[in-house]
Amino acid sequence: MRMKNITVSIAAAALAAGVLAGCGQSGTAGVSASTAAASESTASAGESAQETASSGDHLSRIKAAGVITVATEGDWAPFTYHDEATNDLVGFDVETAQEIAKRLGVTAEFKEGDFDGGLTGVSQGTFDMMANGVDVTQERSQTFDFTDPYAYDHAVVVTKADNDTIHSFADLKGLTTANSVGSTYAEMGSENGANVTNVPTLAETMELVLNGTADATINANTSVQDYFKTSGTKELKVAATDDQVTEYAIPLKKGSDNDSLREAVNKAIAQMKEDGTLTKISEKYFGSDITEE
Repeated sequence: MRMKNITVSIAAAALAAGVLAGCGQSGTAGVSASTAAASESTASAGESAQETASSGDHLSRIKAAGVITVATEGDWAPFTYHDEATNDLVGFDVETAQEIAKRLGVTAEFKEGDFDGGLTGVSQGTFDMMANGVDVTQERSQTFDFTDPYAYDHAVVVTKADNDTIHSFADLKGLTTANSVGSTYAEMGSENGANVTNVPTLAETMELVLNGTADATINANTSVQDYFKTSGTKELKVAATDDQVTEYAIPLKKGSDNDSLREAVNKAIAQMKEDGTLTKISEKYFGSDITEE
């Protein structure tokens, strides 16, 4: 719209100049014609640039904008949470996403919301990617194109410390677990016959187990250990650990439009592993290196 207005204004000026030239101001008509031609050239160049930006793939559009939007929860320590002193969004996944964005030559812009909403937003193209400890599953791989894994973990069952009836995931059958909807942990509860209560945050799931509303919760061992450490609770325990390794990766909207973006993010992840950046971020938030299987 702005280019159109400028063109109209210059064209009007050219018309006025032509009238003045007809009244005896020699040379003005030539300048007017030159200005109008330059205006048309500028407008054409602008339209061409817009066409190039709109016709490029996802990575090209991200680089043109200078920003990559990243979905995250913001309440799942130590992956993504708010610092109590500053209220800044921090965490392992936050710094990892920021470093990936930096290596792509853009800035990471975080969009906070619930886990399920973040995944939906990526699948619909509302967000460019998600950084929130998203583990790779066969079901999710039908909807998303995942990058290479950048961290590894194990799922665990948490119960009250005095619970002596739950020793495995299978023992959850007929019991109640608390987990956020859409998470792998909620799915694991359902698959093992548990009645899953939708609870959005890790702290709330722990509280429900503590007060007896839920028999157990399933979550990442890294987050559970961080909760035990920061809360100092002795009333909860890890009752069972899944033998299968959880792979954390970046989900992207499925399709060839994201081929170059996935390749660029994979390259950034590989560089971060090679130069020790990922290990440094992991040790900062977990006290250990979870970036190697």
